[in-house]
Amino acid sequence: MKRTLFLMILASLLLTGCNGLSYMRSHHGDVRYQATPDPVETRNNKVIVKFVGVIPQKYFDKKCAMFLQPVFTWDSGSIALEPMTLKGEDVSGAGTRINYEMGGRFTYTDMFDFRPGMETGKVTLAPVGYKASATDDVSRFAEDVMERNDGMLFSEVLISDGVNTTSQWIDIHGMISIAPVNYNKKEGVVDAADVYFPNGDHVLNWNFGMNRKYDTYNMFRDLKRIMLEKGLPKQINITGWSSPEGEERFNAGLSKRRADVVTEEFRKLLDEVLTVMARRAKVKQQDVEYYKYNLLKQVIITTRPAGEDWVHFVVMVENSDIEERHNVINVVETQQNLLKREQMLRNMAEVYPQLNEEIFPSLRRSQVALYYSEARKSDPELLKQVQIDPSRLSFDELMYVSYINYSYDAKMKYYKWATEHFANEWAAWNNAGAVAFYLDDLDEAERYLNVARELNPHNPDVLNNMGLLYMGKQDYSLAKYYFDEALQQGSTDAEQNIVILDLERGNYEDAMKHLKKKSCNFNLAYVQLASGEVNAAIRTLDCCLDQNAEVNYLRAVCYARLGDKANCYKNLKASLDQEYDYKYKAEVDVEFRAFREDPEFKEIIKLYKQE
Repeated sequence: MKRTLFLMILASLLLTGCNGLSYMRSHHGDVRYQATPDPVETRNNKVIVKFVGVIPQKYFDKKCAMFLQPVFTWDSGSIALEPMTLKGEDVSGAGTRINYEMGGRFTYTDMFDFRPGMETGKVTLAPVGYKASATDDVSRFAEDVMERNDGMLFSEVLISDGVNTTSQWIDIHGMISIAPVNYNKKEGVVDAADVYFPNGDHVLNWNFGMNRKYDTYNMFRDLKRIMLEKGLPKQINITGWSSPEGEERFNAGLSKRRADVVTEEFRKLLDEVLTVMARRAKVKQQDVEYYKYNLLKQVIITTRPAGEDWVHFVVMVENSDIEERHNVINVVETQQNLLKREQMLRNMAEVYPQLNEEIFPSLRRSQVALYYSEARKSDPELLKQVQIDPSRLSFDELMYVSYINYSYDAKMKYYKWATEHFANEWAAWNNAGAVAFYLDDLDEAERYLNVARELNPHNPDVLNNMGLLYMGKQDYSLAKYYFDEALQQGSTDAEQNIVILDLERGNYEDAMKHLKKKSCNFNLAYVQLASGEVNAAIRTLDCCLDQNAEVNYLRAVCYARLGDKANCYKNLKASLDQEYDYKYKAEVDVEFRAFREDPEFKEIIKLYKQE
């Protein structure tokens, strides 16, 4: 009887605190692994593998250790990630200790560079358990642990199926800072008079609302007084413009018709001036016309249709109180496709009524300008001259013509020329560096910006561009330093760029603080989606200025998360119509895995898939 009781106590002691490797292996299914998030996701072009493990009570042997090494496998290969060791209560050495009675939990984190094709990859884990008095701190791979410690391979578990790449939709095109343009096109102008026209019209009506508002009739008639007091100017320029939200070809003809009708009206006024001059000179009646003719030969009169007035549009938006004015300008300046740019402007007008109410009406005009000294060159003349011989332009003219040129390759060429011929001008170096960054040439951007910083170390434009440079180089500490410095110096561009920095680092809470005053912002929609505010993200995307492929794709992702198949497919189709290559992304995107076997989804991918 005593022997039996002794054996029972001994068996109990053996089982308590030490279930053994075989038990741990056979009950490995009781251990819970949870990827956070699930599936794993990309951030800043890296795959972040993070999961939590929960060890049940009375599972982990006090004298055992467990070697964990997740493996990421995709069609083109596999990557063994950083290993981690768990250890029982009686095991010394490195590792996370797990209590036998209470069990425990642990967190694993590692990352690696993302490559195209990894979207369908999987993270798996097959632990190796072994009995030991101390953990194996030498072996780096499962095979070595098994060989060195007579280890036992546990069953494989799936940590994550697929890689979520939605974070790659973050808009990382920050706001570059271009130095202010000091070129004054109106130098030499004694006075000018503007005449306004209704939308799409070229009929001169002095009772039109804008003409009454600015009393343009009296301002126009006042040109007669000026010429009678000062004499005839050396040059008279009559320029017609249109607002830029309409169709380009129509607007070009419309600006010509507006210039022509004002020219006709001005010639009547000029004839009145010449008649008074002839009377003052006591010219005989039979000689009046010849007298007028000789006076007119001394004056250069030009009539020019300028088409859509993009330059003044940008200036007026910059000087407006539109909250998102920098985004509006950035959209206009970076969109090379005129049709898309015009559509974007019409979208903007729906969001910002000030465009339709104040800015566009102010651009539908013709202007009569009187030059008593040499008139400045027109925009077309400057653009032509810089292509023929930029050395004939002053520094301010060169900066201006680079600013109004919509080709970033051309901007780079002219700013580079400016740095070579006006080496002490910080603005040339700053602008060259900013454009080089925009063109993804970080080495050139660094070279130019370092000189700009030496010439003007506390300038907010230079500091902001330095922040963009280091963000592009993924040196986030320096990027934040320069953005903070730029903010202190009054940069408004840095305020938007620091949001991108927060997003790149996954600091969604900080990003939301900076974006809380924004609206209709693509990055705001991404943060809302990442924070689980899916419906808010959809509303934000709905009012974005440019309803492009990226907006439609992210909106499709939003509806996919809501399980709204109809709206998901509608937006996905719209995105693929705009950007053909997105068909490849959609086909492997884990955001759509719930629909992957749906015949309608397959049909969408088939329709857009290259045969």
